[in-house]
Amino acid sequence: MGDAVTANHRTLVLRAFLAVLVGAMGVLWVYAFFLAPSGNPDRVEDRAWATAAEARCAQALSEIALLPTAASAPDPATRADDLDEATAVVRAMVDDLAALSGGSEDDRDLVAHWLADWEVYVADRLSHAERLRTEGDVKPLLTALASGAGSVLERMNGFARVNDMESCLDPGDM
Repeated sequence: MGDAVTANHRTLVLRAFLAVLVGAMGVLWVYAFFLAPSGNPDRVEDRAWATAAEARCAQALSEIALLPTAASAPDPATRADDLDEATAVVRAMVDDLAALSGGSEDDRDLVAHWLADWEVYVADRLSHAERLRTEGDVKPLLTALASGAGSVLERMNGFARVNDMESCLDPGDM
């Protein structure tokens, strides 16, 4: 009789555990479908800010388009000089983006992280120009994320895409 009571007790415990597990999964799905915030967490709420940023980035791209292309440079030193000119345009754009007002506190936090990525990218551009002068015809080195899952450039461009700011992708001129 003791074995039957133990078996019934184990069955009861197993059924209780399974009931709690099924209930927890149900609560998770109710939260996921009805209560959890939707949308991309990197999307800024203030669409006017994103529109203003897009316009400023488009202006910078227009300025960069007027500069000589890397393919037209006769040597790496000239290419470095051209890259420095384009980087000055990018630097001014980043400064102007930082000065744009508006957005919620969350928006400002997202933008601050995005602008920090731009700062790393500007430093990478300056470093590449210096390497062109000292090492000759070399490929650009872009800063990787600390996690090892891609580059700062990819994250920076991802934020621009999520916020419909296609002109705010990297200029692609390196």
